[in-house]
Amino acid sequence: MTIGEVAERTGLTRQGIRYYEREGLLPATRRTHTGYRMYGPDVLSRLAFIKQAGRLGLSLREVKQILRMSDSGRAPCCQVRELLAGKLEKLDRTIAGLSRFRDQMRRFLSKIAGMADQADTSEQVCRLVQMASNLAPLASRVGPGGVRSELTTTTRTTGRRTKK
Repeated sequence: MTIGEVAERTGLTRQGIRYYEREGLLPATRRTHTGYRMYGPDVLSRLAFIKQAGRLGLSLREVKQILRMSDSGRAPCCQVRELLAGKLEKLDRTIAGLSRFRDQMRRFLSKIAGMADQADTSEQVCRLVQMASNLAPLASRVGPGGVRSELTTTTRTTGRRTKK
């Protein structure tokens, strides 16, 4: 199969597949005399594993370790369980932090609900924001896309895992 066929069958981009190959997640491919990469059918299950591992929150470094173990004939399942248990603990801490933040935000909104708006001539942009200074430590971890310091995302074009 060509890289285009693999991309179409897996839903990955060609750039993502090349990136996985450069990073050692895929074995080196054979090339045609014109330089085209030719993949065997086994690459599909390997890429499916890489994608699913990413969905579970495993980093590419962790996936690479798991694949190396498997390639060397050792069963990586024990290590996978340990890694996923660590991810679950981290997720539980994140959820607990977000729950505390939500409760603080709810109390703060109740406190400011009946306050009058400031005058347009005020030097402050909005005094309500300054009044929320006690929320800042948790708020800095939360953005429009969710918890920044705890979660990662995979970009569709490169397949790279990045901190959000």
